Amino acid sequence: MNIRLLVSRGLLTAAVLATLFTEHAWSERGAVDTSLAAIGDVLLIAGCIGRIWCAVHIAGRKNADLVMEGPYSLTRNPLYLFTLVALVGAGLVFESLVVTALFVAVFFATHWPTILKEERFLADRFGETYAAYMARVPRFLPRLGSFARAGDVTISAPVFTRAMVEAALIPLVYLGAQAIEAAHEAHLLPSVLKLY
Repeated sequence: MNIRLLVSRGLLTAAVLATLFTEHAWSERGAVDTSLAAIGDVLLIAGCIGRIWCAVHIAGRKNADLVMEGPYSLTRNPLYLFTLVALVGAGLVFESLVVTALFVAVFFATHWPTILKEERFLADRFGETYAAYMARVPRFLPRLGSFARAGDVTISAPVFTRAMVEAALIPLVYLGAQAIEAAHEAHLLPSVLKLY
């Protein structure tokens, strides 16, 4: 798992570094430019809140218990789903569909194999209980009608704190994108390529 995180962070860092030398092709402060940024902001916040919601349910319980309530009653992989939501938001705050597509490609290249591997592990660990859960709850896209509210949950404070810090960093992408855009507008960064 650490290798996956290193690879995904490395690829995302490379994609962000590419934005230092590219600009979006839309008219600045036009309808498309503004709409992409606004949608991106909403998705960044949704990804952040969603990851915190998941952490409340799973912090300190992962692999020890089969968590099937809260966000885990809607999809078997809500943490990854909200990561994807945040990545789409991150791409859109750069006001570029190409950067967004790069972020989505990095997600599926690095996270999808992990999802499949974790499913095999949980199937081995929890057997028929997990098989019934798989039959009831979709792998990735949520099924809203299957929501099950959680009762009392005991969490690990250090694990939850780490999850909170990681989630809190997500909105900083907006500030980074704005700083890069301002540097392009002030001609402090060269623009080699315009991207849609």
